Amino acid sequence: MCRARNGGLAAVAMLLAAPLFAQSSASISINLDSTQLRSAIPTNFLGLSLEMSSIEAANNNGAAWLSGTSTAYSTMVQKIGVGSIRIGGNSSERQPYATAQDGANVDAFVNLIGGELIWTVPVKQFYNQSSSVSYVSGLYNDQHVTHSYSFPTNIEVGNEPDNSEDVSGSAISQSTWQSRYDGFSNAFRSQINSGILSTGPSTAGCCTFSTDFINDATYQGSLKSTIGYVTSHTYPAGDAADFGSVSAGDADLLASSLDAAYQSYYNKFNDNASNNGYNVRIEETNSAYGGSNNGVTNSYAAALWAMDYFCYMAYNTNLAGMNLHTGPIGSDAGSYNAISPVGAASSYTLEGPGYGLWAYHYGSQGQPLATTVSNPSNANVAAYGLLESNGGETVHIINKTYGSGAVNVTATITPGGTYTQAAVIVLKQANNDVTAQSGITFGGASMNSDGTWTGGYGSPSTLTNGTFTFTLPAAQAAIVHFF
Repeated sequence: MCRARNGGLAAVAMLLAAPLFAQSSASISINLDSTQLRSAIPTNFLGLSLEMSSIEAANNNGAAWLSGTSTAYSTMVQKIGVGSIRIGGNSSERQPYATAQDGANVDAFVNLIGGELIWTVPVKQFYNQSSSVSYVSGLYNDQHVTHSYSFPTNIEVGNEPDNSEDVSGSAISQSTWQSRYDGFSNAFRSQINSGILSTGPSTAGCCTFSTDFINDATYQGSLKSTIGYVTSHTYPAGDAADFGSVSAGDADLLASSLDAAYQSYYNKFNDNASNNGYNVRIEETNSAYGGSNNGVTNSYAAALWAMDYFCYMAYNTNLAGMNLHTGPIGSDAGSYNAISPVGAASSYTLEGPGYGLWAYHYGSQGQPLATTVSNPSNANVAAYGLLESNGGETVHIINKTYGSGAVNVTATITPGGTYTQAAVIVLKQANNDVTAQSGITFGGASMNSDGTWTGGYGSPSTLTNGTFTFTLPAAQAAIVHFF
């Protein structure tokens, strides 16, 4: 878990919800241009980051939380579109470490959901190259000898080497981390298999470690392909303890200034790396670290935040992906988790952040296209257009206004292609209450505790003169699909 505040966002005081009759209205127009396309969003862009301790059977009363057997959790993970699982967090730098069977169980789970795996080895106080190489050898054999799993062996060298966590003096320097990374990478490839990927630096702060890493002459040539991802962590809203109040925290998550903060972080961390051929991933992120703030990090506001955050980064940057972090066993619904409880259980609840991830992923398979928004009233609304891989177009629209600042927005959309029909799916909370922790629906239905869902797009409408107009109420989000 990252403890360095990235983005420097100040809390914005806002009033509590006003009656519906006080809501104002605004009109916007959205124009999609399918002649201006970005690269396709990676299919594994959306990921989850899990604590090492949470997947250990010893911490789940001997049961395997993750396995190759379909469960309510695996069904829910697949439903919301997760394509990457990262096992790490602070607990990956502590003892006891996961057993070989724990690792095999995770391998089978990742294979079951059709994803990729990033597995962390310790690099700080419990650094031991010999034992870690032996463990990775067993992991590789399970993945590619005992089984024929399609995902590569991708090993993350350390978790937040620049962060002492709760152990004073345990942080290491960039040069020490780099030396240990070099040793691991070489040993993995020479002693186990030349195709093993190594990932890092997985830092809490940005971006000295990663900049030095990508500028290291060692990895400018043929060894560049041995790097799985260049990684870093960010929690854009900083420390959850600093919110001060629920209203201030929700205002932080829904502030219109966030997009500029996302872009600023990306520019510092990623631009140089991706431009030089590296795959760059934020493999641990969430709204606020220490994420346990009822009505904020686990709320409907967090659903709108997560949808907007993942949309912005997927549609406007060259990131290879992001993994939303999950707290340890026991953090559950009061935290910032996408799904609760954490650990082995018979049923699960999709929490606010999880609904946001799901809404981001729904209809996001394809290439982002140029999206122009005319917004004369400057309403706090975001829009992201996409040319779908199936030939249709979608636009994700998030109305981040609420409370005394609530604005119902009428949007007129002109797609980039020649389409005759449009259908809409809506993310909403029963009372449009951003502080609510329940009552969230997507496509008219909530996710069931077994991972099933009965919702979907509404009835299609015919375009008028090549445009589609609909009203998006305050504190709601929608995906419009053109076909």
